[in-house]
Amino acid sequence: MRTALYVLLALAAPAFAGQTVYKWVDEKGVTHFSDQPIAGAEKVELSSGPSRATTPQPSYAPSTAQPTQSGPAYSRFVVVSPQQDQSFVNTGGKVTVSLASSPAISTGHTVTLYLDGSPVSGFMPMTHEFSNMARGTHTVKAVVSNGSQTIQETPPVTFHVRQESIANPPVGPAMRNNKPKRTAGNKLTTKQQSYQALNGGKAAIDPSTNLPVKTKPAQKPGPKAGN
Repeated sequence: MRTALYVLLALAAPAFAGQTVYKWVDEKGVTHFSDQPIAGAEKVELSSGPSRATTPQPSYAPSTAQPTQSGPAYSRFVVVSPQQDQSFVNTGGKVTVSLASSPAISTGHTVTLYLDGSPVSGFMPMTHEFSNMARGTHTVKAVVSNGSQTIQETPPVTFHVRQESIANPPVGPAMRNNKPKRTAGNKLTTKQQSYQALNGGKAAIDPSTNLPVKTKPAQKPGPKAGN
């Protein structure tokens, strides 16, 4: 009977943990316990012993977090045409812009083309043809985004549009008037100089032929008759 009481007390100990009970033995030798003080009863402090830490159970619910992506979304995303510092001369302002990406642009991603910092309307990836582009220097780049979030952009490319016009003709050494100019020192003569003038005016000139007058050589005197 006493053993049964101890077992019952042990089972009830968690309920009385941290409380004071009273123990006494009656005249028949039976041990009793009570939470009320009894005359002649022994005061006993009950303890539940060391507390057991609750071990969290693992959760097997599938994770909804998106995997973190490191590095750019595309290994190659560039403007392939025009090339850096390329010039378009007398094309009527026609310029074709072409892009390249690796891998291909994903579904849900949007590509926007910018010319001189402003978005181009009606851009159809991955190429666009401009017409009547103004003369001068321009910059083009492309941006791929997912909604309002920018994912990646190409390096900017600078190119030049040149167009000849009557109002602004081309200038340069090749376009200058290079006709020789005559100076006073190399005027062409209008008539041929005379032989006399070429010889310092010393020779006698026949005006009819403009040639020197031939003179007969002087004859030596011969021997006199009778000598």
